Amino acid sequence: MRILILLIVMLAATVPRLAQSGNEEPLVKDQKIETSYDSGEGKTTVRMTRMQISGEKGGYHSLHLAPAYSFPGQVPRTPEIIDFELQTVVKARKLKVDLYVLFIVDGEKIFLSSNRWGVKKPVPGQPWVGEHLVFRMPYETLLKLANAKQASIRMDGIDFDLSEEHRSALRSFADIIANKG
Repeated sequence: MRILILLIVMLAATVPRLAQSGNEEPLVKDQKIETSYDSGEGKTTVRMTRMQISGEKGGYHSLHLAPAYSFPGQVPRTPEIIDFELQTVVKARKLKVDLYVLFIVDGEKIFLSSNRWGVKKPVPGQPWVGEHLVFRMPYETLLKLANAKQASIRMDGIDFDLSEEHRSALRSFADIIANKG
């Protein structure tokens, strides 16, 4: 009887996961911080593995973020600027013309410059496009974002809220920076 109950519990926990479509990842999972040293360039890069912020919303299929920073050599130091990368998958054949992205942190609107490039067919079998946006985010802005009570990213008039779990992952990343590795 115990084995039957155990099997029922295991099946109940598994069925919702099987019902999810495709290769979707959970919105927040255990975030990892990866550090790598490039001896050719003589620099160290610290990167948080990409974290999903949103699934289907408006014209978007998904939105992920992946902050990183680099420093010369192997002795950790606090950076002035973080490369705050957003990765989008848009359910369209081309990207919209509206390129304005806002970070809204406890009601304050923050605009940052970015480098961006398109990605053709980021989801095999779909006619969608993707985009990588890398914002030059001051370290102080990362701290504001991580420690905010409410934070969101507004793109194309759509707000993508950062949950407490998202902000907690960003706080962990900021802690690594503050402790210099």
